[in-house]
Amino acid sequence: MYTTQFPHLFKPLKIRDKVVKNRIMSAPNMLFHTIDGRPDDYYIRYLEHKARGGAGIVNLGEANVCDGGNHTPEMETSEQNLTLYAEMAAAIHEHGALASVELTHGGRNAKSWFNKDPNRVVGPVDEVNWLGVKVRQMTEKDMDYIAQGFAETAAYYLKAGFDTVLVHAAHGWMIAQFLSSFVNTRTDAYGGSFENRMRFPLMILERMRAHLGPQPPLCVRLSGSGRREGDFTVFDIIDFLEAAQDFIDMVEISAEDPTYSGLSTLRPHGINLDLSETIKRSGRIRIPVYVVGNIQAPEMAEEALATGKADGISMSRALIADPYLPRKLQQGRREDITPCLRCSNCTDSDNTVRHFVCSVNPKLAREERLGFGEELAKAPHANKVLIVGGGPAGMSAAITATERGHEVVLVEKAASLGGQLRFSDRDFYKHDLREYKDFLVRKTLESGTRLLFGTELSRDLIVREAPDEIVFATGSEPIIPPIPGIESAKHCTAAYDEPESLTGDAVVIIGGGLVGIETGLHLIKQGKQVTVLEMCDEYARDAWGLYRMSLMAVVNEEGLTVITEATARAVTEEGVVYERKGAEQLASAEVVLYAVGMRSIDAPYFEFYDAATSVSLVGDALKIAKVAGAVHSGYFAAYDIGTV
Repeated sequence: MYTTQFPHLFKPLKIRDKVVKNRIMSAPNMLFHTIDGRPDDYYIRYLEHKARGGAGIVNLGEANVCDGGNHTPEMETSEQNLTLYAEMAAAIHEHGALASVELTHGGRNAKSWFNKDPNRVVGPVDEVNWLGVKVRQMTEKDMDYIAQGFAETAAYYLKAGFDTVLVHAAHGWMIAQFLSSFVNTRTDAYGGSFENRMRFPLMILERMRAHLGPQPPLCVRLSGSGRREGDFTVFDIIDFLEAAQDFIDMVEISAEDPTYSGLSTLRPHGINLDLSETIKRSGRIRIPVYVVGNIQAPEMAEEALATGKADGISMSRALIADPYLPRKLQQGRREDITPCLRCSNCTDSDNTVRHFVCSVNPKLAREERLGFGEELAKAPHANKVLIVGGGPAGMSAAITATERGHEVVLVEKAASLGGQLRFSDRDFYKHDLREYKDFLVRKTLESGTRLLFGTELSRDLIVREAPDEIVFATGSEPIIPPIPGIESAKHCTAAYDEPESLTGDAVVIIGGGLVGIETGLHLIKQGKQVTVLEMCDEYARDAWGLYRMSLMAVVNEEGLTVITEATARAVTEEGVVYERKGAEQLASAEVVLYAVGMRSIDAPYFEFYDAATSVSLVGDALKIAKVAGAVHSGYFAAYDIGTV
């Protein structure tokens, strides 16, 4: 008889009259695959992939409820679009999941250019928002219009075949703005005490229930705390939920601080479990309580359910990295789950350039073109492939090429796989990256790739192996800044490769990009006093979005000293002489490190460009980038081999 390792995670649940097959919810995330208000086929297939992977509930994210509240391109709830949403719901249902849609109003964070009437951009109070948009204080007439918008939009999606809606009352959007004492400074019946501040949010939920009737389940995404002194607490939220549960049937608990909702590898896993546990332990909430907040390890999810900290687990990035996570767990294939890096590249790329990219899952949001299968189809022609370099790009290429049916030989001059990712074995914060590096190494070893360690590429080797294709994944090397005395300094990798050589406590790092800052944070955890010198007017400019916010928060918390607009002039026995605003100063140091950029190692590619029928350049050797650039370029180079 089959016995699951995760009995609580795969225990069915009823939400009103709907049966959920397990306790895993695919949390909503926006994909921006809408054209003129219509979701495209990519969007439908993306959500279908989540359902196919085994999640119990799958959410369409960020559906706007009325004009004036749009902070993303509008998804029009028209009769013409009804068939598209019906197909979306049907695609989710075909794989046994419940179809849900997240309903959102941006409030003060709405973007006027996504709305027809700029005068409808309203919030709790009059202000000009961070985008320069004039926000008008909401009147009771506005409240009536918005509440009706929530109700009618919910009815539309239920008509299209969705099973439920998830009202977004968190993460700085309109409902959360009313709950927050920092944003909602009104002095009328909708401001002041928390009882007043929750009046309009409760009105929305009551209106929805009255409009929809008693049967369809309604769910809410809610911050369990403002996570800062003076804002609403988890005990306020218990009061809110005690009143709201007359209208709703499930709550998903997050947190308001974006470094707790959009979590990075710099924060602990399961960071919001304390909130869901407090709500559950109160004894006052009778509806199921789901929790979101970087619960990626199934063991943590199982423990949270088994000990009563939550009734369900909401996963976003874990199911972006591997939509098949639930099915793999059911099949006893825990080791096959692709780990998430918690890099937030998915959300940040989507919000910034409108192109959804997961660092570790090249197929994500491209299911319409690349297909659904967890396993890749065999290539029409099996070739012999020589891969040069065993870093993330080379390993990605090797795993992909062997799965496509090719014979693969990988040449690596070091004694092991991993390339530059080997630093994660010692970094204080990079446990997620270390897990992913180990996953790639294990998959490469299991793939059947023939590995030649301690081997330099040569023309003799190429002649001996006689490959049809060569993939150059030769990586990159540090740029050494042309500064007097730099020969006495070391690159930041020495903090990991040669930690015993960093004998002093005072460290100065030349270069305040992402590498310099992250190395500085790691060294602080080793007990060092670290100063980072950055010549630009801001540090970590190569980090963006949610990860950058989290990074800046941790820099402040850990007390990392970062001096911007500082140009290093010389490395001396005393430290680093730098110039700032026309004046020379000294940053005292016993150890000096530098991280001013990397340079592609592409010489082998140019030397051996004619040594096989086809050659390709991937990873840092092609373009200096982060993990996504390496993994994706290796994957697609290998995917193309043998196609014609």
